[in-house]
Amino acid sequence: MNLLTLELNGIDQKIYISIDSNFFPIWYLMRIDKLMPAIQQSPEDLFIYFQSEWFKKEKVSRTDFKPVFTDFKKQRKRPFYHFGIELPLEGQISKEELEKNLLKTWELSGCIREKLIEEKDLDNQGNQLLDLFANDQSRQDSIQLLDHSYSLVYGEAENYKPKARRQAFSIYNQDQLITKGYIVYFEIDQTISPNQVLCVAIEGHQHMYSNVRDLVLKDEVQWWVKKSFTTHHLDNSEVTRKAMELLNDHGIETEGSSYYVGTYRNETKSFNKNIGVIKKELVTASLLFAYVSEKLELPDTNPSTSSNNVDGGEPGETPISGFISNFSFKDIYETIANSQFTFSIDIIRDFHLNLTALDDKHFVILNGISGTGKTQLCRLYANAVYGLDYEAENPYLTIIPVRPDWMDATALFGYYSSFEKKYIITEFLQVLISAQKERDKPHFIVLDEMNLARVEYYLSDYLSAVESRKEILLHNREDVTDIPQKISIPPNVYVLGTINVDETTHSLSDKVLDRAFLMTLSDVDFDHYWSTLDQSVKSMVSNEYDILCDLHYDLKSFDLHFGYRTMNEMVQKLVRNKELDEEFSLDSMSALDRVISEKMLPKLRGDERIDDLLATLKNKFEGHFGEESQSYGHIKRMEKELERYGATQFWR
Repeated sequence: MNLLTLELNGIDQKIYISIDSNFFPIWYLMRIDKLMPAIQQSPEDLFIYFQSEWFKKEKVSRTDFKPVFTDFKKQRKRPFYHFGIELPLEGQISKEELEKNLLKTWELSGCIREKLIEEKDLDNQGNQLLDLFANDQSRQDSIQLLDHSYSLVYGEAENYKPKARRQAFSIYNQDQLITKGYIVYFEIDQTISPNQVLCVAIEGHQHMYSNVRDLVLKDEVQWWVKKSFTTHHLDNSEVTRKAMELLNDHGIETEGSSYYVGTYRNETKSFNKNIGVIKKELVTASLLFAYVSEKLELPDTNPSTSSNNVDGGEPGETPISGFISNFSFKDIYETIANSQFTFSIDIIRDFHLNLTALDDKHFVILNGISGTGKTQLCRLYANAVYGLDYEAENPYLTIIPVRPDWMDATALFGYYSSFEKKYIITEFLQVLISAQKERDKPHFIVLDEMNLARVEYYLSDYLSAVESRKEILLHNREDVTDIPQKISIPPNVYVLGTINVDETTHSLSDKVLDRAFLMTLSDVDFDHYWSTLDQSVKSMVSNEYDILCDLHYDLKSFDLHFGYRTMNEMVQKLVRNKELDEEFSLDSMSALDRVISEKMLPKLRGDERIDDLLATLKNKFEGHFGEESQSYGHIKRMEKELERYGATQFWR
């Protein structure tokens, strides 16, 4: 918020003097019905503008303010607002006249400025409340669920999207991971709520979503969270009854369909209970909600088939009841950049442009070595378009593993079975039918490892239909009524393919390459990967990690390097080895030797061109591990095979 702005706008040829605010304080004040009265009380010569682009202001009348604001909110547009006056930018203006107009604007905007300052104060108090949770140093606790005891382990709170932090938690039975989730601290949930929200999500489903700014509105507030379920295949009133009963059994007070979290006192900026206790109770409640809504299976239970529908939060706060797409590159980039994955702005920008450059054809193929995050990038991008984080369930994203036996278009578009007397529908066709019905929603399809079969065989009908804009014939039977006889490829279908190039895959024909953007993801940024690891992990395997990076760069010059997946799995094994009791664990170098032999060397192969690489690796393995090591032995054997046969590989 700017209390007073003087702007000389050469494009409009006007002088603007105004009080300015971004969209979210306006949204909050509109929600609590305090802005419109202030606008109505302000003098008529105070103009109202919104600014959708940095250089362009559009005036809006008091009558139109509310419907225009509502349209922006629905469309996920977030313009700046300005309340002030305008003067012509021409001739000369005296210092005295300018000062007079500055003071005039200050007086005219008094009612609105007062409300914006009040909102800012509430915003600061709400953020302080979130900090109590996010800055809590609790890292491990025990938790009771359905008469079973588990370990509850917290990660550190981290930024993962603009104005939001999240803290991972994991539930273990001994050393076995049962489930994981996140406590999300929204300063602003940019798609749903303009104020502070605390959310608990488990395996992509939100089970607790509560507006916490309301807690700072009074001197002392009891925090009750109302819970509602919206599953399709269960009796939701019965689910709610069972959930409240389980909360009582676990020591959490309930009343109707609400449960008590704690009492917040604004004077002391504290709760009547320890923050660690409150966090554990919120996690407990969310796990029980996941259990009763059949989203999570716990020991000694036999839940029926789970519903795929996500339950909502409090009334009036429906965080995932409506999915709204947004192709703003800035928002997409910030969401991906704040994720746990490593992708440069060049890759994200190129991917975005390749997908959106054409209005009616969206087909991108990602090529690269295994483990560089090709499928993860597809999922990250599709979720970012809908304002979702990586783990969230996105009904507009479908990942389809390609099978080697796909020989024709029926693999994608299905076929009529004379034996079963029905049309066999596929996931791909289901997405197309859904996209036809919801033209305003982009639908993403990922064909994972798409060149395991010949792409031009099974994708031929799709490629022709996209190019010609003609319909594809599915069947010609009058007795099939649930599937249309013909279908076209709507422009809101985005097809993403991932490929690896090795002896198990097929090359892509020109017919396919001419109709797709082909991107190569082979570069990896292990510095960023290392920065994301916990300090405890770094301290345990720092020396081994440096050796692995050194070997990676040796392999990279021969295009034989490895990706994030391989590095992460090697690091995790080295860490697990060091966590064993001393009498059972390998020494550091022996463990590193083993993991290199098992994860790095199996992909090593080539002809005389890798002669220098083998010599380099042999010298380094001898220095690190000695001549009796597994890694040294493999390289020495491969050198002999290369000298004798002119080619070599890890496998005998």
